[in-house]
Amino acid sequence: MKHVFNDLALGVRLAVGGSRKSWGRLALQGVGIGLCVAMLLLAAALPNALDARDDRGDARSEMTEGDGPAPVLVEEMYVHFRSHDIPGTYVNVRAQNAPVPPGLERLPQDGEVVVSPALAQLLASPEGELLRPRFPQKVIGTIGAAGLIGPHDLKFYAGDSKIAEDAGTKVYGYGRAYQRMGLDPVLWMLSLVGIVVLLFPVLVFVSVATRLAAAQRDRRLAALRLVGAAAGRVRLIASGETLVGALTGLVFGIGIFLAVRPLADDVPVPELAFYPGDLLPTPSLTAVVLVAVPVLAVLTSLFAMRRTIIEPLGVVRHQKPVRRRLWWRLVPALGGIALLASQFGDSGEKGTTFQVVVIAGVVLLMLGIPVLLPWLVERVVNWMRGATPALQLAVRRLQLDAGTAARVVGGVAVVLAGTVTLQVILASVEKDVVSEEKRDATHNFIALTPKEDIDAAGLRKAVEAAEGVRAVHVLDRTYVTQPDDRTTSVSVGTCAALKAQADVTDCVDGKAYLVRFARDMSEVRAGDAVKTQGESAWTLPALREVPGTSPGIYLTPAAAKGLDLTDSRPQLQAELDLAVPDAAEHMRNSVAAYSWRVHAYFVGQDDSAEVELIFASIRRALLAGAVLTLLLAGASLLVMALEQVRERRRPLAVLAATGVPRGTLARSLLWQNGVPLVLSTVIAVGTGVGLGVMVTRVFGAEVAYDWPGIAALTGASVALVLAVTALTLPSLRKATGALGLQSE
Repeated sequence: MKHVFNDLALGVRLAVGGSRKSWGRLALQGVGIGLCVAMLLLAAALPNALDARDDRGDARSEMTEGDGPAPVLVEEMYVHFRSHDIPGTYVNVRAQNAPVPPGLERLPQDGEVVVSPALAQLLASPEGELLRPRFPQKVIGTIGAAGLIGPHDLKFYAGDSKIAEDAGTKVYGYGRAYQRMGLDPVLWMLSLVGIVVLLFPVLVFVSVATRLAAAQRDRRLAALRLVGAAAGRVRLIASGETLVGALTGLVFGIGIFLAVRPLADDVPVPELAFYPGDLLPTPSLTAVVLVAVPVLAVLTSLFAMRRTIIEPLGVVRHQKPVRRRLWWRLVPALGGIALLASQFGDSGEKGTTFQVVVIAGVVLLMLGIPVLLPWLVERVVNWMRGATPALQLAVRRLQLDAGTAARVVGGVAVVLAGTVTLQVILASVEKDVVSEEKRDATHNFIALTPKEDIDAAGLRKAVEAAEGVRAVHVLDRTYVTQPDDRTTSVSVGTCAALKAQADVTDCVDGKAYLVRFARDMSEVRAGDAVKTQGESAWTLPALREVPGTSPGIYLTPAAAKGLDLTDSRPQLQAELDLAVPDAAEHMRNSVAAYSWRVHAYFVGQDDSAEVELIFASIRRALLAGAVLTLLLAGASLLVMALEQVRERRRPLAVLAATGVPRGTLARSLLWQNGVPLVLSTVIAVGTGVGLGVMVTRVFGAEVAYDWPGIAALTGASVALVLAVTALTLPSLRKATGALGLQSE
């Protein structure tokens, strides 16, 4: 065992000792593996971060059951402001020892309010000028992080002594645990593809990083054999040399993670922002990363040397020139396509089976890229013929060793494919969301629903006086019980009032309409006997199904003949002049004095600009990650190109001495770097577009393409080839000089 540690220690000394080239190689390995480790640690921290958000949400949830009089009465209300939906809690404190929600020092009294830091910033900004009238209370503090879901959470607690006691307002404490809900299927799929894209290339990049400068390592190992080291000990020394690169990568990765973690609360998208303290990797996953990365690096190095014979006078690759087979390389890609295609048109619940099938399909398609790429590069370079001397030199070099170049660009191909996939999914989701926003923006009615009996005449007068309000209509809303015990809303009003909720272009008094919503309204039929809230029977008239903003039954006064409206509540429909800037905000401010007593809901808010900004920021993050990956691949290509120039120093010098221009040799390097990377880019773009289309089809969305983003990635790949070639030229000029002809 002592010899084993001594051999490993010798490998470490060889890796960190020697010339500046050794340190450069070690730094490159550390950065390459470190980036992968940082991504793995970030993924390992996500479960804790999501659990922390859910725990804070549970901690501030009200407990509505208890003994004796309730110490706090509450009313929940959303304050809608442009694209923001601000949740708020109005409280009536009735006991000195009343429970306090997390993040607050005390509950606000009548006329006081506590706001979140993000809401305080919004109120103080010029953008919040029209929001300030809805918060006339005195701000007595801000909500701490313990009472917020995320750093950009908009939330407030306001005191109001007018809240009356009823079954729905009593609160005895805070900290009620709710059942955790999963992500929206589309967001879940975006997260899934993103995680696969980030984690899957780690295997490829670790493999590539541990093989950097293999030629120099082979010469060192041959020297060790010359001084008497056995073959087994030489392989152990090589493992130690690889191990130090992996350990350096772990240190780099932990440092990168710790440096990036404080920026987690600066993410502009609220749903993607976390408190830095929440990003704490789970111990089990962290242990897996810390152990798996060095083990994977060592195993990769040993696997690469399985056919290598190290002798005192050199290193020989013992292998037969076999042609790569295609059939087994197609199995992962075809399997992934089959699994994803099996979920097309599945409009049912997205259960565990669906998730497993989709995950397997995405992973198999990603796996198919690095598996298929070496075969494709080999076939293309064998098919190519050198039309020019430069191309002939490059093709011949690739024909001798196409696998190394394919492995280097395999990792970047996976990332590019995943990035293109996310771009297609994002473009499709953005198209659906923006089109829906623009379609709803034509709706010019705000529905005002009182939460209790208030002065309806005074409310209507305040709304009519608001800037941008054309007219105010009234709908009487009640509820009926269907024969299958389902409850359905019934609204009665004039044709002008019905137009605020449903598309009733041919409306005349006496007609009845139905706005259907999924399965909740599937059993509503004309002639059904229903019961009103007063337990009186009523028969549904003939209903015409129309689109609308809110599901339910809509009746003109003549069609509602015989319907008991004793327990109905009026709902005001404010018709807006959309030509007036911020007409909806002016109307909401006109009823700000009613606070939680009146809920104003506006479907026609055009949030398309905000949606486009959010998607643009996500798209920029994807492009930044892809460019970073390209730079890592470029560094690997550069090291490989420099090594090949050094290995071929004498042949290159002979070519230059016999009259071959250096420009021809430089162009051969350009072809040699460009062919594998161009092929990988083509495969990546094709796979990414195809995978994005299939995933979009799985969820039944309309497919859209982000061609500018795809073109940017393609252009970055071309620029990378040119940059790598340009950086190789000084080494080429030195190798083709007269000193390159000398031999020992």
